[in-house]
Amino acid sequence: MLNRMADMAIFAAIIEQGSFTRAAARLELSKSAVSKAISRLEEELQTKLLNRTTRKLSPTVAGQNFYRHCREVVQEAELAFEHISAMNARPSGPVMLSAPVNFGATEIAPLMPELLARYPDIEVDLQLSNRLVDLVDEKVDIAIRCGALRDSSLYFRKLAPLSIVLVGSKGYFTKYPKPQHPNELSYKEGQHQCITDSARLSDKQWRFFEDGKLLQVTVSGRFAVSDNRAMRTALLADLGLAYMPGYSMEELIENGEIETALEDFMPQPVPVHLVYPERKYTSAAVSAILDFLQEKLG
Repeated sequence: MLNRMADMAIFAAIIEQGSFTRAAARLELSKSAVSKAISRLEEELQTKLLNRTTRKLSPTVAGQNFYRHCREVVQEAELAFEHISAMNARPSGPVMLSAPVNFGATEIAPLMPELLARYPDIEVDLQLSNRLVDLVDEKVDIAIRCGALRDSSLYFRKLAPLSIVLVGSKGYFTKYPKPQHPNELSYKEGQHQCITDSARLSDKQWRFFEDGKLLQVTVSGRFAVSDNRAMRTALLADLGLAYMPGYSMEELIENGEIETALEDFMPQPVPVHLVYPERKYTSAAVSAILDFLQEKLG
């Protein structure tokens, strides 16, 4: 098992470095040792993992899938060492944290007083933006990403996924009956006003699922707003229905001011991750914030 894990680490390095030579240099191994590791893996798996020519190296479909598992093994091993190192250091210094605007304002910012009280030597620069920031170029230590991860070069930790809800105010539902099927929201039906993120067509296309199949409905409404806090105000003013992350509505749903609808047609929760750049050691401050956010939002 130990030899197998070492070979998996070598395979992950080859994919990330793009060549046997660069992987060998990074791991401080000979090129022949790297080549033998791949041969052992392919023989044991009875599967070709790499397509190799004199000019190019690329993973096969099986190799790409295998790489994801190899990378997780390497990541978990490195995290174990980083955590022990961080335990021996006092968390201190600046940390830049990036989050989407609505999620950051609603879920992250309220946690900062407790974080700063727990770690008095840490300084946090919280940047809220819906732009996909480049962590390395912009010197961001930690970012919160909602949705499927697209950058395989980043380390990540999972947080609790976000549920999507269709909501309206109690007052709105006294004027208009709750929809029983997503098609009732269609602009063709004209039965409901819908508050969208913007007036763009893409933001007016709400996704539902019926018997496991995607059902996309194009809605219409007289008001659009991109900020969840402003959308809460619009909902409470009975301006229409909204399709949004449940965390923005939890308190209002609990006290009965806002009600959900079409619960059986909603999509699966959206994954949320803490991501940070790949590097040999993570500072004690970054590790402390990662642990804190995972504790609070995991």
